Amino acid sequence: MTLDTPHMIERYRLVLLRLMAGLFVVAGAQPETQGVEVFSRRVRGSILRVLRQSESATRRLIFAIAQQLEIPVYVPRSKQAKAARSKADKTPSRTRAPQFRLIDPRVFLEELHPNRKRNARKPRRQRGGDPRLVFRFADFGAPVCEAWSDPAPEISPDDPVTAKHILRRMQAMHFALNDLPKQAQRMVREIAKRRTLPPGPGRVGPIRAGLPPGHRKKPVHVVDTVLRGCHWLAMQVPKPPGR
Repeated sequence: MTLDTPHMIERYRLVLLRLMAGLFVVAGAQPETQGVEVFSRRVRGSILRVLRQSESATRRLIFAIAQQLEIPVYVPRSKQAKAARSKADKTPSRTRAPQFRLIDPRVFLEELHPNRKRNARKPRRQRGGDPRLVFRFADFGAPVCEAWSDPAPEISPDDPVTAKHILRRMQAMHFALNDLPKQAQRMVREIAKRRTLPPGPGRVGPIRAGLPPGHRKKPVHVVDTVLRGCHWLAMQVPKPPGR
């Protein structure tokens, strides 16, 4: 059975665009403009429930297209190009179009980094109930019991949170879905660049081994099924001869 790659890529692309349109409606923003500065925790949770999986699926569609392209010889940017790029980086972030992230986030393995540990979350105090007790020694005598005076902060789903970073991620994904060939060219150049680097994390390909980021063992949303299909497609696309 012949794999109809262009048809499947277009099918998944349209599904992801519909999902993104729904996320922009939930956020109350437009893809071309920032729109809102803050939204509620409830809206933020609804977006993050879908966004990471959508980004991972989009990255695999780009990889499926890049797999069919020839890897060119990497040529470093000229001084003029570097100067123009540094000048563009100094411009305000609001005036620049956000760039879609083409590289999967790496999995943190404590066995490979014994001296580096994740920041452990502090246990959240229970709301209500008895106050926490703090013991101290007064004048080197018997311990004195002091009640914890400040109450635990109340967290509400309607609390406002910043929307800047999430909206830029959504905009970057929206622009990438509307121009997948250009993103595939970016990925091909990134692959060529990584092949010139010494062995190490920087030489790893854009798609990490194993399960994709955001994979859920039990699907809870339609995006989970889309992610599985995009990941399967990216792994099945044949490479051109000689690559």
